[in-house]
Amino acid sequence: MSEAVYTLRHHDSGGCWMSIQQKQPEQGNRLLAALAYPIWIIGLIIVLTDMKKDPFMRLHGWTSLFWGIAWVILYIVIAVLAPFTGWFLVGTGRLVYLVLSIYYAVQTYQGKSFTIPVVSDWAKKYAV
Repeated sequence: MSEAVYTLRHHDSGGCWMSIQQKQPEQGNRLLAALAYPIWIIGLIIVLTDMKKDPFMRLHGWTSLFWGIAWVILYIVIAVLAPFTGWFLVGTGRLVYLVLSIYYAVQTYQGKSFTIPVVSDWAKKYAV
């Protein structure tokens, strides 16, 4: 089976468009990276094993790991600040987490680029 090649168009600061060709990640890698968003422990496995040698896997491993950590911190803050109404907020938060995680998983599996505010910035620092 031949490897697919896709072209990214990047706008540089001088107003010109540059084309960058990259190989489409293998289907198995895309699936594993996608599953790391709703199941963030997979992201931890990616960054702790040899899978991190692949730049695609390393980026999504760190992004999904920080995504999960951010939600755990949010849950703790809600539980501390709103002990009586926190159950409703945590329940709603879980639903939002699940919906967004599935969205990011689909984007990852399709090989599309996306940014999660704050989380992607943290992940890119570690994925370099």
